[in-house]
Amino acid sequence: MQLIEVSVTGVRSAVITLRRESTPMAFELFSMVHLGTLAYYQAVTERLRDCQLIVAEGVSGWSPTTRALTLAYRLPGRSRRLGLTVQSIDYAALGIPVIRPDLTARQLARRWRAVPLLQRLAVWCLLPPVALAVRIFGTRRFMARHLSRDDLPTPEDHMARSVAGEIMEVIVDHRDELLLEALASVHEAHCGEPVTVAVVYGAEHVPAVARTLLARYGYRPRAAEWLTVFDF
Repeated sequence: MQLIEVSVTGVRSAVITLRRESTPMAFELFSMVHLGTLAYYQAVTERLRDCQLIVAEGVSGWSPTTRALTLAYRLPGRSRRLGLTVQSIDYAALGIPVIRPDLTARQLARRWRAVPLLQRLAVWCLLPPVALAVRIFGTRRFMARHLSRDDLPTPEDHMARSVAGEIMEVIVDHRDELLLEALASVHEAHCGEPVTVAVVYGAEHVPAVARTLLARYGYRPRAAEWLTVFDF
């Protein structure tokens, strides 16, 4: 199942609707890219208006750790030449209930301190200059090189796990666990209702959601729509 498509014309993200035969509730999985055009985030917002509940990603609070780890897209997002913006969705304006099962900034910082020192130093040494270089010299095509994503692990995923497994546990695995616990509660509470639940999370988190909803509850992909993140 393809989540993020990179083609000769640009980058598209999938909105995948999951349903099961025995109950009326549906999940809509939004495979988010955190840096895109304003039109992309407006299109996501319009789709969310048709949902009755939103489960959204977002580390709450502020800490130097969260600011540093988001440099990869915050710095390029300031480039007028690229014409892109950091993900911004005004959930409050939608008037739809929102659940945020993510970490707090303090929790993330505490878990980050448990990552081996060499891995943390590598991030601090490499991430700022790379993000700055992308802002100054990068192109949309360059940024899209590693955005392609489907629901199966790639060789690059296995390599990342082998060299920085502890980092992946902090920024992906533990947050997946919190998300899946929240979705289990949502299913138990609302599966008998004709509602659509939007899951608005980075594409890195969507495979775990899709696999768990299928294996545990029998939700299967029934429809999909592509939204353009940015073109070239």
